Amino acid sequence: MGYKVAEVASRKRHAVTLVSGPTKLKPPRVKKFISIETADDLLRVLKKEIKKADCLVMCAAVGDFRVASAARRKIKRKESLLLKLVPTKDILKELAKHKRDKLFVGFSLETEDLVKNSRKKLRPKKLDLIVANRLTNRHNPFGNNRLGVSIIDARGNSIYISNESKSYIAQVLLDKIQELWYLRKEG
Repeated sequence: MGYKVAEVASRKRHAVTLVSGPTKLKPPRVKKFISIETADDLLRVLKKEIKKADCLVMCAAVGDFRVASAARRKIKRKESLLLKLVPTKDILKELAKHKRDKLFVGFSLETEDLVKNSRKKLRPKKLDLIVANRLTNRHNPFGNNRLGVSIIDARGNSIYISNESKSYIAQVLLDKIQELWYLRKEG
């Protein structure tokens, strides 16, 4: 989804910086492409890049937890293995300190209470919009498939898009971002 948003934004002549973790996807043509490996890399890069940005669209599916410590050698087969997980930093919450007059757009992946749980994230992360994705056996937003999403603004208004391509969803999202941007500039 992030690649589709970057592609559509570039076609609309926005100066796009795309920060991407490992993927087999070919990056779209953008002004600047930055490859990262970890959630910590992503936070470090975004803290630097946000200074030059008008809008942050955070499509990343960053895990909520990471392994507490990585093994330095191969772990040999055993009867069982216990992994200790620790929370990753909430990247959008961390970046909210740098928001100022920028637009912030987040994505939410939920397995229950999609809209309710997504709306809860708007204020603490200082989001102007959130795109709510459902994850179920029949609906998986990962991969090249059609999606149903809700785009929710900071006032709680929402638009539901049903069974559409990621390109279409990116177009609707960017139209909404532009609308918010121009409303903000006028008001």
